[in-house]
Amino acid sequence: MKAAVIDKVGAAPHATSLDDPSPATETQVVVQVEATALNSIDLHVAEGHHRAGPPKVPYVPGFEVVGTIVAGPDQGLRVHATVPAGLAPGVNGGLAELLVTERAACIPVPDGLDSVPAAAIGAVGAGADLSLRKADLQAGESVLVLGATGPFGASFVQLAKLAGAKRVIAAGRNPERLAQVRDADGVVVLGDQPLSEQLAALGGPVELVVDPLWGPWGVQALACLQPGGRYLNVGAAAGDETGFRVEMLRSAQLTLIGFSGTTAKPADAFAAYNRIAALAAAGSFELPTATYPLAEAAQAWEAQASSPGKKIVVVP
Repeated sequence: MKAAVIDKVGAAPHATSLDDPSPATETQVVVQVEATALNSIDLHVAEGHHRAGPPKVPYVPGFEVVGTIVAGPDQGLRVHATVPAGLAPGVNGGLAELLVTERAACIPVPDGLDSVPAAAIGAVGAGADLSLRKADLQAGESVLVLGATGPFGASFVQLAKLAGAKRVIAAGRNPERLAQVRDADGVVVLGDQPLSEQLAALGGPVELVVDPLWGPWGVQALACLQPGGRYLNVGAAAGDETGFRVEMLRSAQLTLIGFSGTTAKPADAFAAYNRIAALAAAGSFELPTATYPLAEAAQAWEAQASSPGKKIVVVP
């Protein structure tokens, strides 16, 4: 089969040929890959930054896959699967024509949803769904979403509106991309002008801030909360550290909430994907994508590293 392999920690995948895989147990399946979405965790593992340690090279990357089962239980079923590629010896991912994984790791994909969007919406959509539920978003509340020009942030904007938020403000560095964010009620630009000053012209402070950035934007975003507001952190794309006076929390009675999709229970993750896939099949949830052929896996990898504002999907 054709595949893209990482053979050195920190290197990008390169196209090659490998033997076709086969199930090792009765509970495993072979999936004919139709689309593989790249995520930040793919690069995180490849660079050796995952808490599990450096990847076990060589390996085929690609955590998030959609395809059809061609061997093992439920042949002919189209599924979404998540595999820990590189985190254990012999565990390969979806940048290949075929994938071996456990049947229990596969979720059926709705018939009305094509494979590229089915892969694109998975990790970011399900993660946004689960974290908004943890933050207890209520209908009628107002939300500020940082990093809204990326797929993860864009997922929060759409899902917050679908949950009944009355006002969802998208924040990002690129005004052109901000203007294209689906379902946003207004936009603020991450730059020289404080977020709270920009927000004042868009209805003022919010009940919930969603933050996948942290770093230099944490203090500014905390200042955008109403008294009693909640601050949901889901990442640190702009840096792991920020400095603020803890009095900000006490004086306004703010609540800090953290969420990581890697700690979600499998049953919860499956349920979240089913909800997102149903929305996508109905046309209520959509992310912009950029597709690459498997032969251009290295270019797709580079695009993922450049924060392209689209979901990068590789197709065989």
